[in-house]
Amino acid sequence: MGQVIEVSSTPIGSVLLVDTDRSLTGQDGVSFDHSPEDTPDPPSVLATRLFDAIEGVESIHVLSNTLSVRRTAAWEPDQIATAEDIVSSLFVFYTPESEEDQYEQLRDQYYNATLTDIRAHNDELWIIKVKPDEPPQPFDAGQYTSLALGFWEPRADAVMDDLKEGQGKKLARRSYSVSSSIVDGDDNLVEAHPDEVEFYIVKVQPDEEEIPALTPRLFLKEVGDRIFVGRKYTGQYTLDGVKPTDNVVFLGTGTGEAPHNAMTAELLRRGHQGKILSVVTVRYRNDLGYLREHEVVQSKWPNYKYVILTTREPENEGNKVYIQDLVASGGVEEELGALLDPKNTHVFLCGNPAMIGLPRWNDEVPEFPETLGVCQMLHQFGFTIDHRAEHGNVHYEVYWKVE
Repeated sequence: MGQVIEVSSTPIGSVLLVDTDRSLTGQDGVSFDHSPEDTPDPPSVLATRLFDAIEGVESIHVLSNTLSVRRTAAWEPDQIATAEDIVSSLFVFYTPESEEDQYEQLRDQYYNATLTDIRAHNDELWIIKVKPDEPPQPFDAGQYTSLALGFWEPRADAVMDDLKEGQGKKLARRSYSVSSSIVDGDDNLVEAHPDEVEFYIVKVQPDEEEIPALTPRLFLKEVGDRIFVGRKYTGQYTLDGVKPTDNVVFLGTGTGEAPHNAMTAELLRRGHQGKILSVVTVRYRNDLGYLREHEVVQSKWPNYKYVILTTREPENEGNKVYIQDLVASGGVEEELGALLDPKNTHVFLCGNPAMIGLPRWNDEVPEFPETLGVCQMLHQFGFTIDHRAEHGNVHYEVYWKVE
């Protein structure tokens, strides 16, 4: 059967950096600019599979436990997932047994964690806790890892997957920020690194553009079922650079508040002295999985405030207020009780790309999208957006995938 390689990946433009939990080459490394022919060593086999499976791959460099894969264009989430699957299954092979036996072997081979708690807020919104077989590696509040289930698992809908050859024995992966309930059942702050890792997940519905792979399978699972969770946590969306007296503003849509919850808990554990404001936009109040917890936090920590914007409740018909509107009108400053001052304020953005409004960069000059987003507004206020090595005071998550 072989052994699964644990991987974590970071896309940087047209380059995907993949870290593994074992060395694949010596210290000299090896490079490929085309698919090698009839070469059985692991780096060559890996390169062949990547060239064959992912369109536009130009070059691959393997050095010890790191791969660098360059494409002709930026990496899309599905391509990243394909690359991760290829690397993680490099040493996996299957014996000719029955299909169900193969699936059981695949579960034993891939799954490394157990679902220990499922809080079904509604039919399409869950808060889950996952306990890895091994203690989780230390991670910072705001970072993310991957969850996965096999494509062989049944779906909760009647949609047929459009699977490529061999994909039925691979994992459907998606990245999720680690979330937090902030307070426990006794209304005390949760521990920084519990044995169980919490995630905030919406069940994604299929549409003309995409057939979601993971959540229709996840929403059939029960407490005690097995799952895959990445061992490594990654991402630059953290509290680095936030001083104890700084004001912190979290702006999120839907489950985009997950990393903000984790960062809020961390700030409160530190005894943060500045103001903390968390604003979230959802369709209905029933889409707020953490409402009770935020109400508790507001009652116990006077420097924290939680603001809800709903877009489909009957009373908001014809008068919808989105996060962009709240920023533009001065409503964020009113709720914060302070000016949005770049000298002492950090703003964190997670969720709908239209809300964030990330710019493209022409050298060091930002070029904002046509639709006005929060990044452009804050830039006009004198804020600095995170860019490459420059750590500003406007921070955003580097991936967007509701599935």
